[in-house]
Amino acid sequence: MSFDPAAQTYVLNQKLMSLSGDLWIDDAGGNHAFEVDGKAFALRRTLALQDASGNQLYEINQSLAHLHRTFEIKRGEEVVATIEKALLNILGDHFTVNLANGDQLAVTGDWIGREFHVARAGSDVIFASRRLLSIRDCYGVQIASGFEASLALAIVIALEQIELQDHHR
Repeated sequence: MSFDPAAQTYVLNQKLMSLSGDLWIDDAGGNHAFEVDGKAFALRRTLALQDASGNQLYEINQSLAHLHRTFEIKRGEEVVATIEKALLNILGDHFTVNLANGDQLAVTGDWIGREFHVARAGSDVIFASRRLLSIRDCYGVQIASGFEASLALAIVIALEQIELQDHHR
């Protein structure tokens, strides 16, 4: 995969979903760019993606209104994305991400190795891989220019949450 030079890179801790506390997501320069708040007292696991100043950007949680496992990403009360695990893997698609604007993203990859692609209309908008970093228990997330970084990170966090649930079943 090749992103243009304007692609943004972030460092995500692989143990994100197993932590009960907050976690920082760093930019390529090692600066805290986003924080994930685990909302410990929620009935179901709710995660909040916040900017470095603590302003909530997105809320990520499992939707109980769907027949199979679905996660929602909300900005305020508005659902901006839903993520569903594919019932059948067609052409390797493991998940489908439906954005509120009507766009659909396909997710494929190696979940054990933590290397996956998120594509819109056949072009990658998110690429996550351990190979991008040499830091243990972390992997890099590259986001194509023109795709909102905070939404992309919220999608990656939701995908991690789904995979964690599947691993514990």
